[in-house]
Amino acid sequence: MSFSTLQTRAASSRIVTGLGRVFSDRYAKFYLVVPVILYLLLIGIFPLIFSFGLSFLHWDVAAQRPMSFAGLANYAELLRDSRFLKTFLNTIIFVIGAITFEVIFGFGLALLLNREIRGQGIFRVLLMLPMMATPVAVGYTWRMLYHVTNGPINHILRVFHLPTGTWLSSGKTSLLSIIITDVWQWTPFVFIILLAGLQSLPREPFEAAAVDGASRVQIFFYLTLPMIWPIMVIAILLRMVEAIKIFDIVFVMTAGGPGISTETSTMYARLVSLTQFRLGYGAAIAYVLMILSAIIFIILTRVLPTEVEME
Repeated sequence: MSFSTLQTRAASSRIVTGLGRVFSDRYAKFYLVVPVILYLLLIGIFPLIFSFGLSFLHWDVAAQRPMSFAGLANYAELLRDSRFLKTFLNTIIFVIGAITFEVIFGFGLALLLNREIRGQGIFRVLLMLPMMATPVAVGYTWRMLYHVTNGPINHILRVFHLPTGTWLSSGKTSLLSIIITDVWQWTPFVFIILLAGLQSLPREPFEAAAVDGASRVQIFFYLTLPMIWPIMVIAILLRMVEAIKIFDIVFVMTAGGPGISTETSTMYARLVSLTQFRLGYGAAIAYVLMILSAIIFIILTRVLPTEVEME
């Protein structure tokens, strides 16, 4: 065997050994994380950074104007934009109204089904059905229910000789009608979280309280509510994040009308970006909404207790 052949084999052996070390179990965990990191960079972080830079530019595609640096002009325009302020107010009203009713109804249903009753499995499945439907389908369904002349809601009111309403055509009731639709669809989400929380609570404190002669009202306010509160905070925060981004149901039911009485900030950002093609200003709207949402989220996590405090 020649000396060159031996050198070639030795080099191949070193390469194989090096590759074996690189792909050993010690480094395998890092290779498994690489696809996730690439996904975050390409799908999440890059658009976030690109849109942030876009918010500092004047870029009016419809007017065929060249891109130019705007500084804080887009953000300053938001403070003078009465339509943005109105849509943001609509968003806040929607978020507060929807989450309040969803937590109340979801907690009530969780308390009701957190006991041994006949057919509770069937009730749980039925309560989860609205959450499984797509928002677009829910929007169209409730749009038909609210129909002024042929809608079942007004028909039932006529049967009982009650005044009917122009639910989606009046600025006084349109936003409330959308809140009711969202409550119908997403109360099951809060119900599932709180029911799981109730079933995970320890039984010993409740048994000790019953032995000591505590009433059901006392047990509820001094045991159940304080112990379930951290889980309720999680449900509130999760629903708040989703409610602030509301778009599909509103778009299907009213398209922001009548006027802009039900237009949300996400709908206005879509109008500015994809209809008027003012991409820089649309990015600024989206970023202001994200920053305000983050501020609200941080305030709630600081103000609302996330740990059980028992005396």
